[in-house]
Amino acid sequence: MTGQERWQVSGSAAQQYDRFVASWFAPWAADLVAAAGLQPGWSVLDVACGTGIVTRAAAPIIGREGEIVASDLNEGMLVEAQQHPVEGAPVQWRTADATDLPLATDEFDALFCQQGLQFVPDKAAAVREMRRVLRPGGVAAVSVWSGLDDNPYIAALAEGLDRHLSAAAGESMAAPCGFGDPDELRELFVAAGFAEVVVSSLRRDRDPTPAAEAIAGNLAALPIAEQVRAMSDTDRAAMLDDMLDTLSAFVADGQLVAPATSNIVIAIA
Repeated sequence: MTGQERWQVSGSAAQQYDRFVASWFAPWAADLVAAAGLQPGWSVLDVACGTGIVTRAAAPIIGREGEIVASDLNEGMLVEAQQHPVEGAPVQWRTADATDLPLATDEFDALFCQQGLQFVPDKAAAVREMRRVLRPGGVAAVSVWSGLDDNPYIAALAEGLDRHLSAAAGESMAAPCGFGDPDELRELFVAAGFAEVVVSSLRRDRDPTPAAEAIAGNLAALPIAEQVRAMSDTDRAAMLDDMLDTLSAFVADGQLVAPATSNIVIAIA
């Protein structure tokens, strides 16, 4: 099973993803959009847009004169994304594979991909497509989580799933951190023909959130959510307690404030 297949969710999982995962991304989304230096009237592509958190951050900046195409392979994510109002630029929501974008060459001034590239089986093809659809001088702003050592929250959930459910379940949870080498990331963009490529690291503490609720909600947003629900109440509670214990250094008064680190690419076409 590929990393991309491991993170295809359906049904209510897309709603859970938006509430418990995408909302966690919000500060990183704002940083990514700011780093791109968007201008009013620009044409923007949001690849692997999920439930649209980057799109909603970018739209007010480029304004009504601009336009956004937001694409994702997962139709459930796009359905959920369209439940949220977008202020500013009009948005086209498109079902599309990141490695074969149904879009014209040199079409966009800027492109975003937040926490999506690590799930694409053919990452080189996806980055070549990013370069193709950007106009000369256009900017790509892309982020992926760094390794598990820098992301203790994801690591704790992966370890707990491995111990209490299955090795495959743990592997699925660890997948977001499966492409954390900044040098490898840089080389992808250089090889795709980008003229300037800068990779930096951004560490943030997530906003305080009730720890048990955050973990349970995150588990409900996974592609393996049905397997988690199928566990006995006793086994599922034991797994949750194990995860909370692993994260105890980041929990105070029941509130989780765990650090997370992302690698960010700013590449000029």
